[in-house]
Amino acid sequence: MISWMQKHRKYLVITIWISTIAFVGAGFVGWGTYQYGSKSNSVAVVGDVPVTLEEFQYAYRNTYQQYNQAMGGTLDEATAKKMGLQKQVLQSLIYQALIKNFAKDHGIVVSDEEVQKAILAIPAFQKDGKFDKSTYVAVLQGMRMKPKVFEESLKNDILIKKTLSLLSPAATPLEVEGFGAALFMADRLRYKVFTADDVTVEIDENELKKYWESHKDAYMTPKRFKLAILWVAPSEEEPSNEEVEAYYKENRTDFTDEKGEILPLEKVREKVVEAIRLKKAKKSAQLAYIDLKKGKKEANEEKIVDAGDEIFGADVWEAIEGAVAGTTLKPKVVGNRYAVIKVEELILPKPKSFEEAYADVKEDFLKTKRAEALQKMAEDASKNLADATLSDYVTRDSVDKLPPLSKAEAAAFLQRLFGSEKRSGAILLDNKAVSYTIVEQKLLDTDKLQQHKAFVEENTGKIKSNLLQDNLIARLQQKYPIEIFLKEAE
Repeated sequence: MISWMQKHRKYLVITIWISTIAFVGAGFVGWGTYQYGSKSNSVAVVGDVPVTLEEFQYAYRNTYQQYNQAMGGTLDEATAKKMGLQKQVLQSLIYQALIKNFAKDHGIVVSDEEVQKAILAIPAFQKDGKFDKSTYVAVLQGMRMKPKVFEESLKNDILIKKTLSLLSPAATPLEVEGFGAALFMADRLRYKVFTADDVTVEIDENELKKYWESHKDAYMTPKRFKLAILWVAPSEEEPSNEEVEAYYKENRTDFTDEKGEILPLEKVREKVVEAIRLKKAKKSAQLAYIDLKKGKKEANEEKIVDAGDEIFGADVWEAIEGAVAGTTLKPKVVGNRYAVIKVEELILPKPKSFEEAYADVKEDFLKTKRAEALQKMAEDASKNLADATLSDYVTRDSVDKLPPLSKAEAAAFLQRLFGSEKRSGAILLDNKAVSYTIVEQKLLDTDKLQQHKAFVEENTGKIKSNLLQDNLIARLQQKYPIEIFLKEAE
């Protein structure tokens, strides 16, 4: 059930609206320290619309989980605070509240029928292609969310989308042509490519140490935990054939090949025996947990472990990361035995010494010096490119027309080229630099425009809509007062 919910979670999470537009007014919020205020159980009030504590907590939890998943499960509260995650979530909720005020003033509403229609269309609530009430209730219970709260959130989401849809006018032919002209502008270049082999870089130890001193915070030790571990071995009792067959029959879906097909007992008998022995040791592990927690037993291993070390699985690290110093965790399966873990100390990251960081510092310093040398060489060469390679007309997507650059390198070069206002200059890539001068230019490739007309019209409309929304948010910030009761705790 849990894995099914995770798979379909994208259909359940109400839009948080963290977008470019949401940050147009990032400067309008005055940030101090985070402490929950108590005014009507709200973290903020925007015009006539409160941002409730429950709404904030739900949005923050979902956003935290999404970031944590994207970061491979390594996100913790300290990192979230550095990222300003609370600020992001609150800003997005204030953005929503501004839109709700606007909708209220202009009579834009969402009916119960619209909410019902949206719920019926969500695949996560369907069974055999149709809405199923028991599935709906079960999924929301798994998310620790009441149907009334979910439906209200969905209603708000629909209201915001409906309101913003009014600010999505179609692009005019002149706007499409102007956007196409910028997008499909074509340049003819003279260019020369320099590589890392074209420059020589020497290392001075004094310079290297100065570089380290000014970049110490980039070379940190990992977060570490001091752990006391009481290992509990699996039972030595040999299970009977009847036990093996019964266990396999009940748990056969745990024994599959790489295609997900269930393996026959004769091929997995050893693994089944190992699982039974581990199961029989569970009671001993629970007793060991009680004894370690009460100080009746000593751990048989103490070690300092880097956070995320492969010695433990994700579930064990989740428990360790969530524990305070002095906590004894309930038995966890690690490998083919149980581990009762006491979290003795969290060792926070600190800057490495010069000696500890030497290899990484040297590599980064060389990369920096080489890039500087390449940049200078290419800039000097750009002053005279009379004998350099002459390209065909190139556009932003002409990634196969600039040898010896690879397609990825050409894409990066062209992006920078068409974003620059300079007729000639030098563009630094990862391990290369390109000197260039524009010798001819075509402002509109009509063939390209016709070929990609639908794409151009769609994106022109998006840009126009975003500009209108930007202006709307700026006006709404002036119209509706914003009062915040959530401040950063010291």
